[in-house]
Amino acid sequence: MLAAHRVDDGPPEAPKSDGRLSLTAKQVVGLPLLAAVPLLALLGVFGERAATAVARSNAVEVTVTYPARFRYRQVQPLRVAVRNTSANTLDTVLVSFDTAYIARFSSVRFDPAVTSAFVVPVSHLAAGASGLVSVELWGEQYGRHGGRIVVTARGDSLSVPISTFVFP
Repeated sequence: MLAAHRVDDGPPEAPKSDGRLSLTAKQVVGLPLLAAVPLLALLGVFGERAATAVARSNAVEVTVTYPARFRYRQVQPLRVAVRNTSANTLDTVLVSFDTAYIARFSSVRFDPAVTSAFVVPVSHLAAGASGLVSVELWGEQYGRHGGRIVVTARGDSLSVPISTFVFP
């Protein structure tokens, strides 16, 4: 006996849909948040950024350029420019870095070298002359790190607040 052979009438019909998008409550909240991340990245919110702070006293003017934000395990410079604004030569200007701030980074290098716990002397600044202290910071701990740089010359001192955010 021969088997019956069935003829296929074509592909099955597509399922019926009302054409609406159906999202759960979590998806409604999560979708805009997910879209916000690339938008914020395009706007530079997650990028590296440097900031500058300027302070003046009777004897010196200080310009601090520091990393406002950068990534974990990256190296960024911090520079302190000290200018003698007095009419006399300054024998020694001391640039002191907040220990709590510096301790949040690793492989920290100072130029010129520190003489004691994060204190760098800048010697023999003639009237109108400038000196530079350069520091390399390696982002070891993520989060916000704040501190102060204190510059002392001839009993006159000034303090410059700084803050750095290290992204994970």
